[in-house]
Amino acid sequence: MSYKDILVYLDDSESCRGRIETALKLAEAHQAHLVGLALAVEPTIPAYIGAELPVEVRDIQRKAAIDRAKAQTEMFEQLAGKEGVSSESRIVNCYESTAGDTLSFHARHADLVVMGQADPDSHFATLTSSMAEEVLFSSGRPIYLVPYIGMKNSITGKAIIAWDGGRESTRAVHDALPILAGMDEVVVLVVDAGRHARAHGAEPGADLATHIARHGINVRVDRVQSAGIDIAEVILNAIAENGANLLIMGGYGHSRLREMTLGGVTHTILKEMTAPVLMSH
Repeated sequence: MSYKDILVYLDDSESCRGRIETALKLAEAHQAHLVGLALAVEPTIPAYIGAELPVEVRDIQRKAAIDRAKAQTEMFEQLAGKEGVSSESRIVNCYESTAGDTLSFHARHADLVVMGQADPDSHFATLTSSMAEEVLFSSGRPIYLVPYIGMKNSITGKAIIAWDGGRESTRAVHDALPILAGMDEVVVLVVDAGRHARAHGAEPGADLATHIARHGINVRVDRVQSAGIDIAEVILNAIAENGANLLIMGGYGHSRLREMTLGGVTHTILKEMTAPVLMSH
């Protein structure tokens, strides 16, 4: 089992280059075709304001968006060319209000979507976060999020699975199997197993570990109690203590006016992540 189509989202953040390099490593490891997608995002202007703007202003905004997207795809093409990976770049025009939906459309035709964690100091932090949420909840595909602070090699090493026995975490594990197969060790982390007793067997995590082991993966189970600590912090602590360089987890959300908003653990992990996170909903 391997990925054959990987999509990496390109933007003009400082961390984009590292994200491309990560996507190239994944594509090379799986002999996959890599698509670099840049969105020429124009601001969404209310009609009552847009009607008063000169056409020249809108043309300037549109050209600036396209120029930024071209710069992103040129960097992607240069890096991909050096690695000799099968690749292509795309520029898609859209408005800020439809950026997440546009990216989700393209994501549905890939095995994996590589995106970046929002940098809180960036002017685009809100847009980056909202797009990640949109792709997570709407595309039906797993997202691989790269920390904005940089990352360790996540192609090999140690991975942690945040396992609660639910549908979302099950989906994430199976979406991640091609990556897990290349890891030196995988840890099934079960936090407060008693809270989800019906989702586990007699030995929480053991059934999943047995299933993963049948894929030829070196795996062990680690059961811990939160002891009043936030579960997200327990997971982040486990990453540090185990020297892990990849987290696998389900992406959870709450319905609000027919839209999804991030659940508490998911939100905290995306905000404070110290290693790449593969997440599925």
